[in-house]
Formats: sequence, C-alpha cells, structure tokens
Amino acid sequence: MWVISLLENPRINLISLFKKSLFNRLGLLIVVFTIALTTVLFYQFHYSFSTQDSIIDAHENYYYSRMVQSWNNPPDTTLIIEELANLKIWCGIFKRDTTEYGVAFPGKTYWSNLPATILTKNFISWTISTDFEKIYDISIPLEVFFGEINTMPVTVVDNGEYLFYLVIDYIPPSDWYNVLFAIVLSIVFILGIHFFIKRYLKPVQLMKNRIESLEQGDLKSKIDIIGEDELAELSKSMNKMIKEINLLLENKHQLLLEVSHELRSPLARMQFLIEMLPKHKNTIKLREEVNFLESMIDNLLLSDRLSMPYSKLDLKNIKISKIVKKTLELFPNINEKVIVNNLIPDEIILVDETKFIIAIRNLLDNALKYGEEKNIYLNIEKNDIIEFHVKDLGGGISNENINNITKPFFRGDDVSSTQGFGLGLTICKKIIESHKGQLSIQSKMGQGSIFTLQLPTN
Repeated sequence: MWVISLLENPRINLISLFKKSLFNRLGLLIVVFTIALTTVLFYQFHYSFSTQDSIIDAHENYYYSRMVQSWNNPPDTTLIIEELANLKIWCGIFKRDTTEYGVAFPGKTYWSNLPATILTKNFISWTISTDFEKIYDISIPLEVFFGEINTMPVTVVDNGEYLFYLVIDYIPPSDWYNVLFAIVLSIVFILGIHFFIKRYLKPVQLMKNRIESLEQGDLKSKIDIIGEDELAELSKSMNKMIKEINLLLENKHQLLLEVSHELRSPLARMQFLIEMLPKHKNTIKLREEVNFLESMIDNLLLSDRLSMPYSKLDLKNIKISKIVKKTLELFPNINEKVIVNNLIPDEIILVDETKFIIAIRNLLDNALKYGEEKNIYLNIEKNDIIEFHVKDLGGGISNENINNITKPFFRGDDVSSTQGFGLGLTICKKIIESHKGQLSIQSKMGQGSIFTLQLPTN
C-alpha cells in the first residue's frame, strides 16, 4: 500500500517516510556517512598509491632508460651534471661487475655525487623492467630496477657496461601518514554520526530525565514533544500514562479520605455512648478497641500518603532534645519505663518534625508492646551520622522475621497475640528513607532487639 501511495505523490510521501520514521532516518544517515567515508578514503589512498601503478612504473622505466642512453657511452659527465642539477637527482656511475649467476654488481666508481650515507650494497630491488615488458608489451632499451636504499627511492639502470644509481633528493612520507589520516578521518566521521544520532535520539534522553523526575515524585511536568516519528508518539503516550497514574493516585487517596471519614463518624458515636454507659469491667476494653480502630485508620492514611512518590516533607531545623520531649509526651502513663540517654541534646537536625516524631513513637510503641513489661532504652548519639537507638529486652525477633518485619501488614507467629496490624515499622521505614536515612534492626532471640534510625548529618 505504501508503495502505491508513494507512486501517487512521491515528494510528499518520501518526506513523510523519513520524517515520521526514526529507523528510516537513521538508516539514511548511516548510508550517507558510509558513502562519504568510502569515497574520501578511496580518493585518499588512490592518490597515495597512484604513483606506484604498474603502467606508470613501466613508462618511468622507459624514460630512465632513454635518459641514460642520451648520456653516451662512456658517459658524458658534463651533460650528466647539467641534467642532474635540473632534475635534482643524485647519481653514482660504476663499472659493471657480473657474478657467476649473471647478476650485475657495481665495481669501480666511474663518477659519483652520491652522499656518503647512500651505500650501493644496501640497495633492495622492488621491480625490474623486463617484467613490465612482458606484462604490457613495451620495449625498454636498457634494464631498469626500482628499489630503495635506507628508505630512499633508487633507480638503477644497467647499460651493459655501467650501472647508474639514480637517487631522488626526496624522502617519501611514511606510510603512517596515511594510517594516521585514515584514523583521524574515521574519528571525525564517527563524531559526526554521534552528533546527528544524539540529536535524533534526544527524545530518548528527555524520556529518561522524565522517568528520573517521576521517581523523585514529579507527576506534573511533561515531556517536550520533538518531531512526528515513533519517539514523538512514545513521548505522548508517556505523558498520557503519567497523567492517568496521577489521576488514579489522587482518586485512591480521595477514596481513603472519604472512607476514613465515614468510619470516624460511627467511631465517634461509639466513644460517646461508651462514656455514657455505667461503669463496667468491659468499659475499658471497649474504649481500647475503639481507640485501636481509630489508630488503624490513622496509620492507613499515613501509610498511603508516605507511599505516594510526591509526598513532600515539611523540613525544619529542630533540636533533638525537643524531638525527644514531644515524643515522650505521647506516652504520659508509661514515661518512667522509657530511659533516655541523649548524648547530643543541643544538636540541630533538619527533619519533618511531625513525621519524624511518628517514626520514633512507632519504635517506642513496638518496644513497649513486645518488651515484656521491661524498661525501654532510647539512646541518641552522633558519629558520622546521627543515630536513634530504641532497645527493648523482650524475646527478640527471628532472622526469618527480621527480613519481613518492615513489610506492610506483616506479623510474625510469635506476636499474633499482641494487638496491632503490622504498619508501624513500615511507616517508620518510609519516614526515615524519605529523610535519606535508613532503618536497621539487630535482634537475638531471648535477648531483645535494637531498632536504629540512621539520619545523615547533611
């Protein structure tokens, strides 16, 4: 179908095909950069090696041969000197010395202006003119060798009586130049591809940043929509999803508020009726049950608020001594059972006062419930961090239960007879973690437990 649509209106559909498809754009980008890179590298290396093309070498063999022929035999040094000066070539002419294998070697020097560093014995041959004659059917009058001495290009011409060593006054660039150029060029192209891909994939970075903001509790901001391709559609979908999540969380919280309001009304009436009842041995028990239900509602609401990622802390500077005083005021009847050892009463901490007091209260409340009527110890000290230790001398917690005790509504088998609903430590953990701290638990069976709130100092 898209082929028919493309044929009907090729210009508009081609634009749409690449404008709305990230994969097509990336594919086109890779193709363009690959063609460009291949073309540039081809011309660079083609240029570097063009002088070594064999047909050109064959022609050079021919012209070197004719030049040496024009110097006469024996060589006319006056003519040679003029031509060498014009061509900027060094030359060494040696009597031909032939071994039994028929390979010519230089013998006595006839004439030479070669530098002392150029030793004819170090000559290494690359090519010979007779090979070119066979390949290209070219007639080269004299035998010519291409080679090098100490990396310098050298041509040797053999006229049957003399060997002419011709050295160009030039040292060719190292092959590393070409390698380095290719590396630099590749890096430039890679950086170019990286730049364009990063530009095209910017919506991915925006989505990543948005997810990080979501983890920090931001349910209001939106992802900026860039373009019209798949990533743009994904960004729109994420914005819509976050909006719906926000709505669901708000509806859930509102539902809990309304349910708690409806539950509080009959509880208030029950408390009023209990007060009007004549004194009876079960009156206190009824009052405790009503208070328990009301406490459960409070904890459920608090747990829900703390579970919301956008729960905000009302941070204030407050003395630790004030925190301790306000916490103990919540236990007026059993204040004497809580033994406080506050080593840093004047230390000021930045916390949400209400929530932090709730965290300590929950630890003390747990210790009083499971401490088997023994004293409770609240120790506060400062090392690299500030630590609030709540110690009880109860029966302790098993290792299996320690790993689960902070989970919502978890209650171990050994505390099933104690009144509670398993949210106190969950709330405590959420509060301290919202302050960038942590809750740690140490316990030994039969020796009690220590619950520690670790609060960073900055």
